[in-house]
Amino acid sequence: MPDPVEPAPPRKIIRNAAWLVAWDEAAQSHCYRRDVDLTIEGDTIAAIGPALAASYSDAAEIDGRGFAILPGFVDIHAHPSSEPMLKGLTDEVGSHQLYMSSLYEYLPLFEADAEGRRAATEVALCELMQSGVTTLCDLSAVREDWLDTLGASGLRVYAMPMFRSGRWYTPNGHEVRYAWDERAGRDGLDRALRLIDRARQHPSGRLDGAVYPAQVDTCTEELLRDSAAAARERRLPLQIHAAQSVVEFHEIMRRHGKTPIGWLRQIGVLGDNAITGHAIFLDHHSWLHWPTRHDLADLAETGTTVAHCPTVFPRRGILLEDFGRYRAAGVNLGIGTDTFPHNFVEELRTRQYWRASPRAMPMP
Repeated sequence: MPDPVEPAPPRKIIRNAAWLVAWDEAAQSHCYRRDVDLTIEGDTIAAIGPALAASYSDAAEIDGRGFAILPGFVDIHAHPSSEPMLKGLTDEVGSHQLYMSSLYEYLPLFEADAEGRRAATEVALCELMQSGVTTLCDLSAVREDWLDTLGASGLRVYAMPMFRSGRWYTPNGHEVRYAWDERAGRDGLDRALRLIDRARQHPSGRLDGAVYPAQVDTCTEELLRDSAAAARERRLPLQIHAAQSVVEFHEIMRRHGKTPIGWLRQIGVLGDNAITGHAIFLDHHSWLHWPTRHDLADLAETGTTVAHCPTVFPRRGILLEDFGRYRAAGVNLGIGTDTFPHNFVEELRTRQYWRASPRAMPMP
């Protein structure tokens, strides 16, 4: 008995798109095309241009006049379950006695219930899609409806459940201390791996996961080593906040005699599957006045990616120094939306502004 004939994949033609961002294989770079047709078969781009498109008389047609077609953006660092709730509360707040960071004095003040986090997530996902994001790294605390909310969005999402061995706090606004619960960190890693398994089995077919030990200064060395090993064994990405404040830089130096990036390399966390959230305060940063210059090379040599979030830190007078220097050193960078609104295009514009107008901001 002959095999049944597979139905032809559905065809769509976007006619006369005003702009199209295409890939130029010869130049190995993106290029702009004007007033072109785009033919799609199933989930594959079949052709750009009118020749092939004209032969598809059965294709559904979409009028592209006045629109731009471009690859979907990948947002590699976002906290959609919390950041929308902070609008109007922590916009430009920083602790003057803690090098303008908002992490220690203000961030712990606001915590929503599960309903609030779901609502915040839905708002952020809508903002992300509206600004062209099709793939998201969601760094959030676990809640019961998290995966279903992500799955219903239509986005491809890496769920990154947070866990850590301790939490920071300040008793007086000028000193940072840590409350430790190492067992909670170990249990958190186990729960995170179980949730990642569930994400990969989600009926939407668009979810995956990544290992997310929250911050370099809130995780023990054992937890970080085990997290890195679990990520590599399961072929998962790993993301961690590191080098995001002057306070953290000096804390890790005090504990281990290494910069945060240097210590992560020493214990085997950095690598081509690893992403460091922010990585601003490397040993070359002007606020640190540090004598060494090893951190950029550590990131580049290990193939570690930096999640650069252009908007949130400049609101407090803090800048990455600078995008061009990281690229020249061979460091891979991706863009994140670590604030509100979750507007990826505005993040790109902000990044371009600081690139065009490089300047070191004075320490407060």
